[in-house]
Amino acid sequence: MRFLIIIIAIMLCSSCEKKELPAPAYDRGDITTVEIQMTTNYKNQVWYSLSENRIISTNLKTDWDLAFESSADGDHVFLNGSKAMRIYKTNFTSLSMVTDTSGLEANGKADMPSGKTDSTAVGDWQSNNTVYVVNRGYNESGQQQGFYKLKIISVSSSDFVIEYGDIYGTQTYQQTITKDPEYNFINFSFTTNQQINIEPKKTMYDLCFTQYTHLFTDPFQYYLVAGALNNTFNTRITKIIDRPFTEIIINDTLGRIFKNDRNVIGYEWKSFDLNTNVYTIDPTMCYIINDNKGFYYKLHFIDFYNSLGIKGYPKFEFKKL
Repeated sequence: MRFLIIIIAIMLCSSCEKKELPAPAYDRGDITTVEIQMTTNYKNQVWYSLSENRIISTNLKTDWDLAFESSADGDHVFLNGSKAMRIYKTNFTSLSMVTDTSGLEANGKADMPSGKTDSTAVGDWQSNNTVYVVNRGYNESGQQQGFYKLKIISVSSSDFVIEYGDIYGTQTYQQTITKDPEYNFINFSFTTNQQINIEPKKTMYDLCFTQYTHLFTDPFQYYLVAGALNNTFNTRITKIIDRPFTEIIINDTLGRIFKNDRNVIGYEWKSFDLNTNVYTIDPTMCYIINDNKGFYYKLHFIDFYNSLGIKGYPKFEFKKL
């Protein structure tokens, strides 16, 4: 009798245990094909979300000059690499002492396309208290955008304060750049003398299709290239060259090194033939993107021309893994 009671008790306890339920499956969807309109002179910067499968925003690359790190502890300043901007560090501490470009080195410095904060052309501005000369680069037609002098006065958890003016003018301005932690960067334009939100909120996009400045090493020279830069906010990417796009599966994320450099995708998925003046796409160069929502996507490029044969219209395929 005692043994029977024990057996019944065990059976009752077992029936009370919660059953394991399978994790809910999500729809991986079909392969999606997208064409981006940078246009033939690459004037557009196009911000795209894989999870929403849509363009979040588009702006002219000439709409801004500087990008200010927008986190509470952010203190870095970036240049608009899509215009081939350069910056020169002077030995002066007052804007009034800088009236022309004489004595500046030939090329100045540009940001590295990786987006690393230790590779900015401005560098550690807080320790040198110096004036910079900013070469605003070129517009989409190749026209020079002029030179400005710039001094970064201060930074706090809520804002930057800058002083600036046209290098050949006598009038200077002081501007407060207000941070917003929902963005990676807050941008500023010398043309409008105003801050502007160019990059979408950091949780809203994955890729930016744009020109950007690349440093070639043989020989050493800065050069504008057209490609894709990724959102560095909790977005990681790995390059896949050992499996065809159609065969890449979720298990291919294992054992791979994922990076959050902005130029993991970059421009090298295409090549340019100097003899034919034609771009060729390498569809075997694939990427797995781990977005800030935790999902994985595979992606590769299939064209750089639109249906009329005009360059500047990168076309890619992607699929959720």
